[in-house]
Amino acid sequence: MRILHVCVISLAACIAAQSAQAGDGPVYKAPPVIRTNVWSGCYIGAEGGGVWGLSRQDAVGGPTITGDFGTTGSLIGGTVGCNYQTDNFVLGVEDDMSWTNASGGTFDLPPSFDPNTFSQTYQNWIDTLRLRAGLPWDRWLGYVTGGAAFAGTGVSVCNTLGCVNDSASRIGWTAGAGVEYALMGQWTLKVEYLYANFGSASYVNPATTVGGFTFVTRNVTLSDNIARAGINYKFFGP
Repeated sequence: MRILHVCVISLAACIAAQSAQAGDGPVYKAPPVIRTNVWSGCYIGAEGGGVWGLSRQDAVGGPTITGDFGTTGSLIGGTVGCNYQTDNFVLGVEDDMSWTNASGGTFDLPPSFDPNTFSQTYQNWIDTLRLRAGLPWDRWLGYVTGGAAFAGTGVSVCNTLGCVNDSASRIGWTAGAGVEYALMGQWTLKVEYLYANFGSASYVNPATTVGGFTFVTRNVTLSDNIARAGINYKFFGP
């Protein structure tokens, strides 16, 4: 019995020693599982940033009224889109609608036009409908994008005798690139640049006379550079 008692005590001591060593040693955890298909699905989001560009107002069949001048402003709006991801490629479609206060103007050029008349081009909203194609890497996505652009635009022409205003919705094209990062859960962050060109459109047609001064019909060119950041929430998909 004494020998059995000694053996039981020795075994208990060995077990206690092993437990103590295990408690003091490093704890190994399985590596986190990295999702390989984080981009497939549909999302909504918000975006905002800045817009700057160029405009010009030209007399129909005649010389330029203003020459080139800059437009600047800010924008903020919403986004909706869907992506489909294979192992090493992402293809998607995205639409965004933004309010903007982008505008710019200059005085008309003599001698053909009155240098006391100020001509302005402005925008109220910008919408782009684009395809996106990109390469995923872990939680990053670098992409190029392009498609159609739409804008609510107008011109304002004023001098000491009065003002005329005209507005029109414009259709053009857009192209750009961006990078997006998938956060934990269903959220992503992105930054992107877009160039949009709306070509030329006619305003103040027919010509309008105010106080004896005639504001001539003009063809107005417009292009935009857009830099913005956004956050998206994926509401459908893996």
